[in-house]
Amino acid sequence: GLHRTAAFKLTQVTSSDQRYTVLELPYLGRALSLQVVLPSDRKSPLSSLESQLTAHQLASWESGLRRTKMDIFLPRFRMQNKFSLRSVLPALGVSDAFNPTAADFTGISVEEGLYVSDAVHEVRIEVTEDGTKAAAATVFIIPAMVLLKRSRAPVFKADRPFLFLLRQVNTGSILFMGRIMNPADQVM
Repeated sequence: GLHRTAAFKLTQVTSSDQRYTVLELPYLGRALSLQVVLPSDRKSPLSSLESQLTAHQLASWESGLRRTKMDIFLPRFRMQNKFSLRSVLPALGVSDAFNPTAADFTGISVEEGLYVSDAVHEVRIEVTEDGTKAAAATVFIIPAMVLLKRSRAPVFKADRPFLFLLRQVNTGSILFMGRIMNPADQVM
């Protein structure tokens, strides 16, 4: 997994009954950022944190982020998902394209009776030591206690369930969001 001692953006958040830390890491250069949201209480369910995620809450994280030197332990993880947009697109006004009798693609094809049978969205995210897909990686296992004794930097250790958000830096748009429920199963 990722272990690094460096300065990254961090904020501590307390809202109603929740306390958690938000860590922001650069992802694939500077255009994207990976935000890792780690509850302070090990017993705190992620669902109670997820229910509080609003645009206002995300904006408050942004304003609270401060560059802090710290030790970071983050498991490497990979997630992919595929889902049909067939039921989503009509709600956005795209319905004729799926209807064999109403679809009109004469502007792009001379083929008669052309229509869309399905639209599939596939997403994949992978977090490794260097933030990109790594073919081979060397992991150095350092006893945590040795590290903690030597370092005076605060420690951010994602060794319990956490949320992550992949965001576009200039717009703040969320491109991908997920949860890691068993970080111990990942390579730490």
